[in-house]
Amino acid sequence: MALRRAARVATLLLCSVAAAERSVSIGFAGRTDVVPDGYAPLLAEIQAAGEAVGLQLHFVDLEDESASIYMGHGMGANGGASKAQEVAAARKGDGLILLAGFLERRWRPSLVACAKTWEKQPSVRCPKGFCPGGYLQDGVHDCRSEEAIPTPSYPVPSLSVGGEMDGVVRVSRMAEAWYTQQAVPQHVVKLVPGMSHSDLVVGDALPATLAALDLPSTCGGLAARSAVAQLVVSFVAKKVAEGSYEADFFKPFVQMFVEEEGSWWWTSNSDENGSSGWAARAQERLLDPLPEDVTYGTAADEFHLLSDEELIPPYYRTRHRPKLTVTSGGMHLSSSTVTQLRYVEISVLQAAAGLNGWAVIKEEKAGVLADHKLHLVDDGLGFVSAREIATKLASREMAWKVCGKASSPELDDGDRCKKINEDAYRRALNVSSADARQRFLSAQRPLKMMADRKPTPPAGPWWIWNYLDFKDTGRDVEITSWYAFYPLSGPAYGAGNHYCKLLSPARALEWIYIDSLRPQPHGAKLSLVV
Repeated sequence: MALRRAARVATLLLCSVAAAERSVSIGFAGRTDVVPDGYAPLLAEIQAAGEAVGLQLHFVDLEDESASIYMGHGMGANGGASKAQEVAAARKGDGLILLAGFLERRWRPSLVACAKTWEKQPSVRCPKGFCPGGYLQDGVHDCRSEEAIPTPSYPVPSLSVGGEMDGVVRVSRMAEAWYTQQAVPQHVVKLVPGMSHSDLVVGDALPATLAALDLPSTCGGLAARSAVAQLVVSFVAKKVAEGSYEADFFKPFVQMFVEEEGSWWWTSNSDENGSSGWAARAQERLLDPLPEDVTYGTAADEFHLLSDEELIPPYYRTRHRPKLTVTSGGMHLSSSTVTQLRYVEISVLQAAAGLNGWAVIKEEKAGVLADHKLHLVDDGLGFVSAREIATKLASREMAWKVCGKASSPELDDGDRCKKINEDAYRRALNVSSADARQRFLSAQRPLKMMADRKPTPPAGPWWIWNYLDFKDTGRDVEITSWYAFYPLSGPAYGAGNHYCKLLSPARALEWIYIDSLRPQPHGAKLSLVV
């Protein structure tokens, strides 16, 4: 009966398809860690929906030469969607269908070009000073791109179908696919409300390790498979189109990843290009409240590697420091901060406190894309957002001085970074949908900001390579920021600065929509840092 109901719905949606039957062979690959019978109900649902509109859909092996359309489920080493896009690109078929899948970042030319710059590695000789990892000429890993959004170039029309409640291929990665493919109409991303990763298979076909990571479905397998069947048939009939649902659903993700974080994957930004809107406004938050007669003006930010002293690798470049400017006789204050997004983690020992240039550049966009020991696996399971937004801010003491006010180091007392991170958390909550916010509050897995922590020794390298700390207590996740404050009376290198490790509003959003909802709590190193 369920198949008949799905067929009737498909008939209404696809009434414009020609009545004459058309036979189409679909090369299908499920997850290799799912028994083939686990997909039987899904494939039967798709065939029934096809028959209702005059399409005879036959499923064959992915490598079968009779296939004209290729379809797969799941991403990564065991994922059929990852394999299907490889085969479809090689064979130039009529179409590609990715279930709980997306076009991988390797299909974006600008990211491929960025990764290629990694071939230029540091020299083993230094012009001056001590650098065990060598150095590079400035700009050799420049990953600037003329396109504002890194758009894919894939030879076959594609349909990517994601689930709102998929904990294995997270909805934030589907949001990235939707955003970066908007300018290419042949690549469509659709989202099924309430669908989990497990909904497309039956019984206990999904391995227990993956099932434990998945989120509770809010629509059920029958409804999810029916919705997917209609989307697949629509695509085969060349009737599928972008809708307003995805644009509305993904709006908070665009706000947090593009406008606030300045993501390397959603934009053309890189370690030396672009900015973070959140880091720019963090300066105003740090200085609040200003003296009563001083107003705040513009807030800007620039991405740069944090390691930047003139006599150390990897580039021997001049220093990048935050700036404050005043107008109207010191009554109007504007700022420019310096930020690095951190997607991978290396230790202060590996970085040799900043002297090992080869280790430092692993944090560059080129290094993250190309270094196989540290690179992010693009399978949708791990976080899309940055691990932290490390930002160099001007101190309150400095602000009072440039405004002509009496200043002292005590102006920077208190947990200034903590307050900014609390704002990031509130920002993510405020933009979340009502449904997502309610699910999150019901899960009772909040984020809790802890007192700021000073590194030991309290010097630049130990601030740079100590990362925002996440501790999962089982009741909540405690987040601790490392800070570095240098009074005006301190060494010239850092005088007048107040540095913070900031929580990305995008990571807070991912926690709200996805990771806080997992059935079983996971340790911080798995839940918020992976």
